[in-house]
Amino acid sequence: MFSIHFPQYFTKKVRQEIGEIYAHAFVANTAVSMMALFEPIFLYAILGFSINKILLFTALVYLVYIVCLPLGGKVASFYGYKHCIAISVPFQIIYWMVLIASQQNPNLAFLGAVFYGLAKTFYWPGFHSLMARYADREQVGREFGMVYSLVSLTLIAGPLFAGFLSKHFGFTATFIVTAVIYAFSLFPLFKHKEIFTPKVYEYKTTLELFKTFPRKFLGYLGFGEEMLALNIWPVFIYIVVKDFQGAGALATVASLLAAILAILVGKITDKYSKHMLIKLGAFFGSLVWLARFIATNFWNTFFVDSLARTSKEIYFIPISTNLYLKSESTHVVPYVVFFEQSLSIGKLSACLIGILLFSLFPGNFMVLFILGALYSLLYMFI
Repeated sequence: MFSIHFPQYFTKKVRQEIGEIYAHAFVANTAVSMMALFEPIFLYAILGFSINKILLFTALVYLVYIVCLPLGGKVASFYGYKHCIAISVPFQIIYWMVLIASQQNPNLAFLGAVFYGLAKTFYWPGFHSLMARYADREQVGREFGMVYSLVSLTLIAGPLFAGFLSKHFGFTATFIVTAVIYAFSLFPLFKHKEIFTPKVYEYKTTLELFKTFPRKFLGYLGFGEEMLALNIWPVFIYIVVKDFQGAGALATVASLLAAILAILVGKITDKYSKHMLIKLGAFFGSLVWLARFIATNFWNTFFVDSLARTSKEIYFIPISTNLYLKSESTHVVPYVVFFEQSLSIGKLSACLIGILLFSLFPGNFMVLFILGALYSLLYMFI
């Protein structure tokens, strides 16, 4: 993994730091994939949260994230990108532990939301800056495509394993196993010492980017649909499938296609217009949100979920490639903070609008699917 080079895919051998990201991403996302599907189901089925309460929980996560992101930027700039990622790990594990405790007092979950927001505060500035700093401009799409493929591979085994653990041993065992695996993700990241020159980061630099790139800000708001996909769609799957293990199996099989496609999209991204791919993916993604209307049984839901994962890769890999190319041409952190704050504002707004719509139309998931379709179209502004 550290010396990966497939001549038919990469144009040249990837740098050592990118190899470390691959190894870290594979281990970390093995853990995260175990919980990504089941966290909203846990809130819904175990803690008894309503859809609006799940959206309120998620809104708190992103409110904390938006406010604290400049701190993450300062830490990444001064202490190093790898160290910033490392600082995020305890917050992520505490978040999962608080969720375990919330089984006795469901309102504790909102404390967990604060820790989750803090985990994101340090993780994503470090991760994106590391990719932007060390990715090769000639094959950055391929390199991120490989990262995304590794993440998708973890989604094959993770949800199935988590579904098995949750069904037979309970959510507590699932959370504990997840936390242990996640902690081990730091070992490959620090296989080699980070060579880093501290820089000064001031948030006003990021504020200038909001003025310079208003269209990109509007486009990044489209990630509000990702919030709905990660927090509402899993609950809908659980309601349709009516089983932890069945929900995990559905996500597992759908992820196999995504893992293969990510490699292909990464290669295409380096060759063709990224803006064209983003627009194509955004349009296709919007249609897939509307196609969720037909998700009334296991096979229809599986079909729609597979299409959703496919459409996401068509726009997400080019968006990320653009991010790394744009960031690398300057001090990477200000643009990374701009990107993450913009998409988080989109997710927070989607939470608040979602709460309003679901209050007006109780129990009607279709209004949230239409909202997801509208947010997807915003990607076209990037």
